[in-house]
Amino acid sequence: MPLAQAREADLHAEDFTSEPKGVAFSPAPEVDGLWAEPPDAAPGRSILYFFGGGFVLGTPATRRKTAGHLALAAKARVLVPSYRLAPEHPFPAALDDAVRAYQFLLIHAEPSKAVVSGDSAGGGLAVSTVIAVRDRHLPMCAGIAALSPWADLTCSGESIIGRAAADIECTRAGLLEMAGWYMKGADPAQPLASPVFADFTGLPPLLCIAGGDEELVDDSIRLARNAGTAGVNATLHIAAGMQHVYAIWAGAFPEADAAIALVGDWVRAHTQGESANDQSVEGLKC
Repeated sequence: MPLAQAREADLHAEDFTSEPKGVAFSPAPEVDGLWAEPPDAAPGRSILYFFGGGFVLGTPATRRKTAGHLALAAKARVLVPSYRLAPEHPFPAALDDAVRAYQFLLIHAEPSKAVVSGDSAGGGLAVSTVIAVRDRHLPMCAGIAALSPWADLTCSGESIIGRAAADIECTRAGLLEMAGWYMKGADPAQPLASPVFADFTGLPPLLCIAGGDEELVDDSIRLARNAGTAGVNATLHIAAGMQHVYAIWAGAFPEADAAIALVGDWVRAHTQGESANDQSVEGLKC
């Protein structure tokens, strides 16, 4: 599908999901994005959410409902910013925009009550953003929640081949094409592009959720393993029989609802104002 046509089709990504009830949506012009606010948001608790789309598709509007469902589950304000897309704006444009969005979020949220999240490419970008935050000595957030993150632009995970027959959303050829547009000749293995190759020392707790049938499930496994071996609390949830970014279909089928509820529980457990690395996740639904 030509890129322009794919972008048009992506605008209807959430057409079959339900409207989250009671959530107030408002524009966030400073980051060309939107806010989703539930009626019972905890003071200072916020989530910065990056939409997926292989770094070439997507807008904040394509994750409006997802943000609303997540806001309800986490009792948090959710900010979905824009970031520049490839091939018009290759790496590191998206990362630079993401870090600016993070700095904007901290005007409205306490770092100890802020979580960075996203799905697919946006999930990988969430991890890369927090790595950049650490490296730039900015205030650290309370955690990272990545949904089916695409975190290896070299596409070297074993599941890329092993799950090829089961995955109905992704192909290795398609992923490599998008990675080529995004990197535009730069090394896709550099840690800020492919955080599976990053040093996780000093990062906050990590949650990864993935579908058992998706080609990118190894990206979540490697992120969680790397975090754990670096002394970072890591939680990995793999949903058997589920596809890539299944969690964004909250309001359409129960497995997606359960995934968003899990993220909400995790966010609340890690944003109670305690030290991020000492949080209890007792009662986390897995």
